[in-house]
Amino acid sequence: MNTKTRQALLMLLCCCARVASADENALSPRSEARFEEVLSVLKSRCFGCHGPKKKKGKLDFSLYPDLSSALLADDIWKKMRTKVEEGEMPPKKAEPLTVEQKEKLLDWYKATFEAVTGPVPGPSPPRRLTRREYQNSLEDLLGIELQQEIAKDGFRYMRPPPSIVEKLLLPDPPGASGFNNDGSVLGLNEAALIKYLQIAQYAVGQLDSVKGSRELVFAGHKEAAPLLESFLLRAFRRPVGKAETAVYLGVYEKSRAAGESFDRAIEDALMAALTSSNFLYRIEAVEPGASKPYLVSDFELATRLAYFLWSSTPDGELLRLAGAGKLSEPAVLSAQVQRMLKSPKIRELSRNFAGQWLGFRELLDSSALVKGGNKLVKQRLAMHDEALLFFEYLVRENRPILEVVDSQKTYLNKILAGTYGVRGFRSPVGKKFRGREDAPDPLILWDIKDPNRGGYLTMAATMAITSAPQRTSPIRRGVWVLDKLLGTPVPDPPPAIPSLEQAGGGRRNLTVREQMKLHAAKETCNKCHQHIDPLGLGLENFGPMGRFRSKGIDAAGKLPDGQEFSTPAELKKVLMSDFQGQIRRNIVVRMLSYALGRRLRYYDEPAISLLVRDLEKGEDRLHLLIEGIVRSVPFQYRAPSTAKINGAGVKKQ
Repeated sequence: MNTKTRQALLMLLCCCARVASADENALSPRSEARFEEVLSVLKSRCFGCHGPKKKKGKLDFSLYPDLSSALLADDIWKKMRTKVEEGEMPPKKAEPLTVEQKEKLLDWYKATFEAVTGPVPGPSPPRRLTRREYQNSLEDLLGIELQQEIAKDGFRYMRPPPSIVEKLLLPDPPGASGFNNDGSVLGLNEAALIKYLQIAQYAVGQLDSVKGSRELVFAGHKEAAPLLESFLLRAFRRPVGKAETAVYLGVYEKSRAAGESFDRAIEDALMAALTSSNFLYRIEAVEPGASKPYLVSDFELATRLAYFLWSSTPDGELLRLAGAGKLSEPAVLSAQVQRMLKSPKIRELSRNFAGQWLGFRELLDSSALVKGGNKLVKQRLAMHDEALLFFEYLVRENRPILEVVDSQKTYLNKILAGTYGVRGFRSPVGKKFRGREDAPDPLILWDIKDPNRGGYLTMAATMAITSAPQRTSPIRRGVWVLDKLLGTPVPDPPPAIPSLEQAGGGRRNLTVREQMKLHAAKETCNKCHQHIDPLGLGLENFGPMGRFRSKGIDAAGKLPDGQEFSTPAELKKVLMSDFQGQIRRNIVVRMLSYALGRRLRYYDEPAISLLVRDLEKGEDRLHLLIEGIVRSVPFQYRAPSTAKINGAGVKKQ
């Protein structure tokens, strides 16, 4: 690519990078009580502890001076409602709220946040592709492979080198949803534009080195215009008109005028397309004058579906059906979901959804993986791949979602069999590989016979990410169970809280249980630790890397509701019996939030309730949840920018 062409591409890129944004404030529910009255109660009774001068619990009600700002903090008001209902706000030492004050707060909350009676779509602003989505999309569009993170047969031996995408682009931070595909954090700064151009140049340069890739891109076209029109349809995930095609045809013609060959001039045009906002962003059309939620187009539905399940661009089949206007037909859509669930690409749902939700992808970010080829690296990679392949198995086989907590299947290799103390494990690898340092150690599906094992709750990956480098951490493990499985995240501890070691007052030879008891003795700590500590101690049989140990270990616990257990197996039974509904709802919330690419809000409660109800009726099968999300109003509809969410939900057509 010559200098003039590169400059032209950069100018085009800078123009394309200016993407319109959407304001979530446009969504305003109907509030039957005046917020000014609520604000007056807060000023007179709450600002003393939760105001501009004093912010107990990091809560400042003065940040919400009007209804518009208040609506963006529904989680804050939910906590307020709970505290008021249970008599914890104001504190016992203070004068209690009057009946009238209490009614004003609770009635306003109910009228504002509980008035949505049917499913409604939330905001869907333009959203940049995540680093992983961008890499996958490039690979699928061009038929190339930028990185192979796990061998095709499900095993590997050392950490793969970073791809060019990982080298040049920073990791995407998680948004309020907990996932990095959250539209609220997916902006694009102009400093990254040149990097996208560099990556596009490298990716397009692979067309000659990968068999079949050039044939895929050129699609049998001998002329530039139809070739580019065909490619832009795939890259932009929608049809393009002649005027839009002409922009990239102009890049082609400039390159030809500069003496480039047909193929090289086409490649310059491809690079322009792959650095356009139409590719880098998921942009949905706004229906002019719309006052009610409306269905997204079939092409937009194909895009939502592909990035939800595959973290990549729609394939030819989805685009063909979208072009025919058939993808949105219920029977066709259901068939496509089933097809996609059987594709090898479904591993991306495990990698990007489960890996972030359950945290096992942290194993790949550890400093322990800086050096490749040693035993520790192989062990941590095996742990990660077990967790990755297990969720993929749950999806492929349409297993009940509660097997996340307890299952009779997992993936093992020689390394993990040693960690778990499994006897009789035999690798399917032939003798010819024996003795090699890089000998393959495949993970295979394995039946679990130990009742203390099974599911992510007791998986080595979970034990490793919830441990300190040299010891277990019952507190981390308890917090993990509360947050990841039960959906009840623990608030940050108050300032100046001592560590476990400090709580012991310098006394030596204290057990972890004794240290935790002293730590939780303080009233400010006990409120959370009565929930955290029993769950974490119930997993104390597992060492920092997941190896089971029994000597000198006390895993007994008692939950605040009186339920007792003494082994990890008994803890699992308690969770599966008494907390089944909570776990089910949490999984629904997590996956729906990931699918929508945003934090769920009060107006999503009807959609959540429907999914939970249908899931319970359908034996908790994962395919039912996935299809339910795809059929849901938030997934298929778009809210107009002027919409006001009131008590009416969307009546599906």
